[in-house]
Amino acid sequence: MAYIAAGTLKKSKLQVPVGDVRPTQRLLRLSIFDILADFIENAAILDLYAGTGAFGIEALSRGARKVVFVDIASKAVEIIKVNLQNLGLRDKGVVYQSDSITFLVKSVRKQRTFDIIFLDPPFTKLRAMRTDEYSDYMLEIIDRAKRLLRPQSLIIVKTPKKLPLPIPSGLTVVEERTYGLNRVAFLAQTEYIVQEETAHDTGITNSKT
Repeated sequence: MAYIAAGTLKKSKLQVPVGDVRPTQRLLRLSIFDILADFIENAAILDLYAGTGAFGIEALSRGARKVVFVDIASKAVEIIKVNLQNLGLRDKGVVYQSDSITFLVKSVRKQRTFDIIFLDPPFTKLRAMRTDEYSDYMLEIIDRAKRLLRPQSLIIVKTPKKLPLPIPSGLTVVEERTYGLNRVAFLAQTEYIVQEETAHDTGITNSKT
């Protein structure tokens, strides 16, 4: 059994199916949301490789406006729907059963945009890849995901810390933490980082759009 760590649904239980679907660890989720702080308020979020939906549901508990959950596994999709229903969140969550790349491609065509995109590919899948396959796969996923970002938004990527994290052009790592065997990287659009640095140097402040 998994639990929501904080917010309006603190200590609420999440259903977890038997098998290889696992929620993002509670302490790791706590650390990620501590870094996000108020940025989560009223945010539109994409929870890719959603599993039980733990990350997205935690975000809703902390004030996110809407979460889109995506997972290719039917049992994951069903458990997310059950968790949303049990917690009274069906009007704030949309669930898709889809391959991640397919969903990202379609989302670009439909002009979907998000404030935060959380990428948590299954470790077993990543570790089974050759080094070049892994690099190509992660680079494509992150590059496609960045096209769905709103201005001054974030991609959060969770991967095995022993594997390198390729970063596509246009994104910069603004924060990186390790938790046991995991690495969590926060990526922001480079153009806005440059704008903020320039504004700071000149004494001009920019508000988030």
